[in-house]
Amino acid sequence: MTFAVTLGAGALIVCGFTHYLAMHWLYRWVLCCALGKALKSQLLLIALVLVHLVEAAVYTIAFALGARLGLGGFIQSEPVSAMSSYYFSLVNYTSLGLGDIYPSGHQRFIAGLESLNGFLLISCSAALLFLSATQANPKEASHAA
Repeated sequence: MTFAVTLGAGALIVCGFTHYLAMHWLYRWVLCCALGKALKSQLLLIALVLVHLVEAAVYTIAFALGARLGLGGFIQSEPVSAMSSYYFSLVNYTSLGLGDIYPSGHQRFIAGLESLNGFLLISCSAALLFLSATQANPKEASHAA
């Protein structure tokens, strides 16, 4: 169980720090960018989706390490591949939880952390998208922050 907690906490910290850096850089870009609001919002959305895809990959790596350490695995009707692990991670990160693949053993703890982390980070991204789409003057937002 200690390995699962350490692995889950490590993935959470890596994703949180990655997201912080991405949000910080993207927020500064939104304030300075001279593009139109619609194009800026679309580029911001694409960038945030890419960041979330990377963060889900971090958890995929954590699940692979957990399987190698004997912390459990995945239960599904077909053999588990790298793509099915990444698919599970994306479904879990977004809190969709389809249930066609599910973790076993202590991997369930890591999956719980991933869901919580994904929910929080997606919420942060939604706040940045909302700010970008609704601010009238980028300079006003920099003074309010």
